[in-house]
Amino acid sequence: MPVMLERWNDDRMDALEAKVDGLGDQMREQRQDMKAGFERVEERFERVEERFERLYRVLIAGVIALTSGFVAGFAGLIVLIATLQ
Repeated sequence: MPVMLERWNDDRMDALEAKVDGLGDQMREQRQDMKAGFERVEERFERVEERFERLYRVLIAGVIALTSGFVAGFAGLIVLIATLQ
């Protein structure tokens, strides 16, 4: 055990401290990069969400148009059947 303590002198401790500080800086930088990446992904999801909202409105309009067409067609058939009798 005393051999290990002799090897960790002040110079090695200073080098270790510098290395740990460097790793901390790298982690902060990576965290900022990840945050920027997540912001880009969030922007893209917002655009996709807007597209789904537009698609939803178009689908609702289409369903309303088809339903009104069916109702008008059935009403026409009822009128046609009623006039034939």
